[in-house]
Amino acid sequence: MLSVDWNKLLRCVTVATLISGLPLANAYTWPNPRMEELDSQLYDRLDYNARGLPAGMESTCAAFIFGATPGRANVADWVRTAYHDMATHNKADGTGGLDASIRFEESRSENAGDGFSNTLLFIAGFANRYFSLSDDIAMAAVTAIEMCGGPKIAFRGGRVDATEANAPGVPEPQQTLDEHIASFDRQGFTQEEMIGLVACGHSFGGVQNVAFPTIVPPSDDPNNTSGNQHFDSTFTQFDNKIATEYLDDTTQNPLVVGHNVTTRSDLRIFSSDNNSTMSKFADASVFKSTCADLFARMIDTVPNGVTLTEEVQPLDVKPTAMQLSWVGDGSISFKGEVRLWNQTSSPDVKLFWKARDGTKSSNSVALTHNASHTTNPLFPGSPSLESLWYDLPAITVNATESLSNFWFEINGNVEDQDGAGYAMQDVVMIANGTCLSAAASLELVLKFALRADVQPSRVYLKFDDFDNTDAPVLKTVDIPLSSPTGTLAGYDLWSATVDFPLRGWNLAVDADGKTYETTYIVPGTFSALSYNNPPSCP
Repeated sequence: MLSVDWNKLLRCVTVATLISGLPLANAYTWPNPRMEELDSQLYDRLDYNARGLPAGMESTCAAFIFGATPGRANVADWVRTAYHDMATHNKADGTGGLDASIRFEESRSENAGDGFSNTLLFIAGFANRYFSLSDDIAMAAVTAIEMCGGPKIAFRGGRVDATEANAPGVPEPQQTLDEHIASFDRQGFTQEEMIGLVACGHSFGGVQNVAFPTIVPPSDDPNNTSGNQHFDSTFTQFDNKIATEYLDDTTQNPLVVGHNVTTRSDLRIFSSDNNSTMSKFADASVFKSTCADLFARMIDTVPNGVTLTEEVQPLDVKPTAMQLSWVGDGSISFKGEVRLWNQTSSPDVKLFWKARDGTKSSNSVALTHNASHTTNPLFPGSPSLESLWYDLPAITVNATESLSNFWFEINGNVEDQDGAGYAMQDVVMIANGTCLSAAASLELVLKFALRADVQPSRVYLKFDDFDNTDAPVLKTVDIPLSSPTGTLAGYDLWSATVDFPLRGWNLAVDADGKTYETTYIVPGTFSALSYNNPPSCP
């Protein structure tokens, strides 16, 4: 695998993409770090706080970030990677499936070409403790399909990354129809579903001479040096031309009309039911809905023992990067942002809160719309709705009262998660004065406050890293507690110096059978608010 400075990539990538505006019911309760992260990865696609995957489209589905070769596009590589990773699944014994094992399987003949390594090279740095590499692969396919004219695909997270290769099993063009039917059956798809999944996937891309010299000839075109012969005439856009061009005999699909009869696998597959399924796909709406279901089935095919989350839907009111921080004078600051989903205008937003003992504050604050919002539809023809971001103004509370719960009023309507409110823990907080020291190596001078009425059994730093297979892993560093540097307003104050974690991190405390954690924020996404990017030490 190639080595990349992912932090540099994350900083340098220019994100430009589309965002969905479909009204969806709230599907999870905040706080839920995993669902919040999946929500952000899937729906924060444009402009402010946008995530990295959509940058691979570079404002156009014809983009190919690994060279100036318009004959290829990222979208096809991303969809192909997801299918090849899944296609090792064996429904009989529950092995294989979409589990990022493709990174161990690239040398196999069934995985010819550099599309897998290109895809992994670009997307792997976006994975973290709540977003596995296999989730990343699945979401890359979903992002590419949805951004390039395809249907909305139900997405669930929680995939577990493989630690070794799965058994071979990706079907190849030279195989017989019976072999293809058997292969897809092993994966969990019927013959009709095989026809559909092949047609859906082959709405994008084509066959490259550099990977399959016996299927397509070399190219003298300087703009198509890989010799990519496309499956249909709109190879970077999702549509049903893979079917209509096949049915009206205008197709140039090399797996249908290529000179090598042995490798005309699409012809054998498409015609295997006397073109019954492909004829249905002449109806664009039937093709689109069928592909939505089959793509969802494809990415949800995982090994036995892996439980996926509920379908990821955006919270209508989503607090983000919410932090309680120790100010240093016996006060606690509260800061963060709020994303409002499915908005057509900028409403009035107020925040209310309760103290630690549950009493309501007599104060409220009006939030400020920060003018960084998106108005682009995710799907062609869908309404242009907005995702709005609001900043919390400076809020400071007395540490002895603290803050345990908050809620909103939006144009006078209460938003409190059906009475539950939005809970905050105040047992452990990062303190002002936390900073980065580069005297010898990059170190984090960590200042934090622990509530004095809690007796911790362990205090530790949790941080994201990658293992030697490029899969994200969670690591910890214990922080020894000797004696606090001071006590104020019911809190003990502590200081420690540790190597600075280059990726997402937060502080955790085990006490009385419970774990309390400070806010986890992915570095680089909320830099104005995040203690993941603390200031340099004086």
